Amino acid sequence: MDEGKGVRPLKEGLFEVSDSSPQNVHLVGSKCRDCGCVFFPKREICFNCGKRSLEKVPLSTRGKLDTFTIVWQVPPGALVKAPYAIGRILLPEGVYVGSLLGGCDMDDLETGMDMEIGLEDLSEDEEGIGLAAFIFKPVA
Repeated sequence: MDEGKGVRPLKEGLFEVSDSSPQNVHLVGSKCRDCGCVFFPKREICFNCGKRSLEKVPLSTRGKLDTFTIVWQVPPGALVKAPYAIGRILLPEGVYVGSLLGGCDMDDLETGMDMEIGLEDLSEDEEGIGLAAFIFKPVA
């Protein structure tokens, strides 16, 4: 990916990259102004109280690996190659996030380990801007 041209999400609305830098990435969630519940991905209606008073909020960039598995087969049309790891990360806001896992040998993954968000380059658009997905990786 050409870092000078920046990156954008493969799927809009899940994360934002500030300053066109992959190091400045955060997930985008929703927080209910009435009951305080936080959600990912962002929502229009609170699943807890049913109100529509949700605001867009940046979520923490670090969390704990709650559970994970190694995937040995790739679904048709997938942009990842097997084997790969997927897991569920618990963020400090109490939100669970499903994510690809990277940045380490899969044998080193352990539940409870500290994880941080990162980006995985998947392809480029017609203008050469990188298309990326978020991943979680062990904190260095």
